[in-house]
Amino acid sequence: MGCLACGAEPSGADDASVGSADATASDAYGSDAERPDAHDAGLGDTSSPEDATPPADAGPLLDCTQPTVRCVDDTAGPNQEYTTIQAAADAAGPGDWVRVFAGSYAGFQVTLSGQASAPITFQAAEPGALIDRDGPSGDGVRLQNVSDVVVEGFEIQDVTGRCIAARGATPTSPMLRNVVRNNQCRRAGTECFYLSEFGQGLIEGNELVGCGASGGSRNHGIYLANAGSDGTTIRGNSIFGATPAESNGIHMNGDLSVGGDGVISDLLIERNVISGNFQNGLNMDGVQDSLIRNNLVFDNGRNAMRAYMIDGADGPRGLKVVNNTFLANVSGWALKITDDGGGHVIFNNILSGADGSLAIGTPNLASNNNALDGVLSADEDATTTTLSAWQTATGQDAASIAAAAADLLAATYRLSTTSAAIDSGRPALGAVLAPPTDLDGQPRPQRLGFDLGAFEAP
Repeated sequence: MGCLACGAEPSGADDASVGSADATASDAYGSDAERPDAHDAGLGDTSSPEDATPPADAGPLLDCTQPTVRCVDDTAGPNQEYTTIQAAADAAGPGDWVRVFAGSYAGFQVTLSGQASAPITFQAAEPGALIDRDGPSGDGVRLQNVSDVVVEGFEIQDVTGRCIAARGATPTSPMLRNVVRNNQCRRAGTECFYLSEFGQGLIEGNELVGCGASGGSRNHGIYLANAGSDGTTIRGNSIFGATPAESNGIHMNGDLSVGGDGVISDLLIERNVISGNFQNGLNMDGVQDSLIRNNLVFDNGRNAMRAYMIDGADGPRGLKVVNNTFLANVSGWALKITDDGGGHVIFNNILSGADGSLAIGTPNLASNNNALDGVLSADEDATTTTLSAWQTATGQDAASIAAAAADLLAATYRLSTTSAAIDSGRPALGAVLAPPTDLDGQPRPQRLGFDLGAFEAP
């Protein structure tokens, strides 16, 4: 047997230009079975082979006889060292594994950190480890100002608060190196994940559906909150159906009022599938110097990606946007940047929106080899222009193509066999490299050159 012995609340407007969308994207599909996501679009494993953190190994040494393994089972038997996850959490220390067997459980709170070389791991030992009742904080899982904790493999549903929350740190002393991986979240009362001052973390392979079931506004899929959240990776998540007003798929907010520098930087946002949310797919307030690649964003209520400054200390600067498929097919722009500090690098994307492809605020950028639907703005959406006029005025996008998304994509948002996006990309723009694999994990390039968008044609 094993051993027996809050960040600030969410605030601030998410998009100064948004308000109420004309239609909610959740109406675009009649049922979950009809909507493409990381599973039914055939995307498979959406982790990134070249730099993914290896999944936890539930190998032969992780059995209930080991002194560092604490087993939880709600059914009497050989695995029942603890009957509740909270009891095991209270006993666990650095290097311990809390393995939870199939059953129905209340949520839990973690108040003790692991170590960088010895994290505390909370892991579903088998399918069916279900958290369907509130923990002490009203959330499914609460990380209370802890570092080096892994939460993986749980099914969490119908909790009053968030499926997973990380609270209690500060922007100048954030939580570090926490991992939230391969969890399923259904019908969280508020945000599905609210992760505050969550530095150098990994949010990977999670499936989030129906966030904000209580109906309150701004109940995002993933909310990465406040300065101190620098260096975090958000990879391979499927986010659908955050339908309350002003709710985004992934919302990131530097929020100067909470403290620190008021900026979130050095994010890696890749291989996410984001659809059917009320407002923007990717929503960035005070985000800088971050890499956004290989994401599929479609059928959200407003913009596919929106970057700006309201609560953050400074506007977007140095964003690298590469090989994404951004479709704002309900309303808004594929990519809209305001309060623009410039220095962005934008290439190999498919950008199509009801209002237009790309809106920026400064010509200080590098943009090329994109598929654009012909409407652009160089003054933050005050006026619009054509691709040819844009090329003349800005000197950008000389090798970009004018094409509607419908002419490029098949039904699963991969490239059609005759797509003009095939071989229309480039291996790099300046010092920024195209990703070596696509959203499916297939190598790039497959043919003569790199393709545009999140998928590489075979």
